[in-house]
Amino acid sequence: MKKSIALVVVLFVLCYSTFAGNNEQASAPHANKGDVIANAGLLYGWYGFGVGGGAEYIFATWDIPRFAPLGFGAASKASFGYPGLTVDLSALATLHFGMNSFSSLPRFLRNFDFYWGLGLGGCLGSYFGFGPALATGTSCFLSPNLAVHVDFYAPYYINLKGIGYTGMMGIKWKI
Repeated sequence: MKKSIALVVVLFVLCYSTFAGNNEQASAPHANKGDVIANAGLLYGWYGFGVGGGAEYIFATWDIPRFAPLGFGAASKASFGYPGLTVDLSALATLHFGMNSFSSLPRFLRNFDFYWGLGLGGCLGSYFGFGPALATGTSCFLSPNLAVHVDFYAPYYINLKGIGYTGMMGIKWKI
């Protein structure tokens, strides 16, 4: 838990130091209809260390007046872990809540995009199982197409009768 909090603090400081002086007006949400977003990074999970990545397509946005635009997408995730030579695969429906359209916020806060996902996941290799999967994460956009990304993923593997988890830190970019 302490490592997770430290990662969020580092991400916040990085975004603040990069964008504190930028006063441009708010624009479209970070996850806009038609966007294809890829991510990759290093992870730590219930099976050890590894690498992971994924892709997401934003198929709809809904602008709720006096609230925020929401982005709806479909994502796939894959991770490869060691020790244990484990492969996690999942498909998720996602919801994005971006801060970019809140012009009253300081610029560094508008660079954040939060997401949640729900879907199905599976595990192959030294461990085997499948079941529902939950994901959540945040991105801090360093440019319109590049972001630092922190992600937490928790599948419930029915065959293993338990919950696995993976935390990933990496980069995200719009293709």
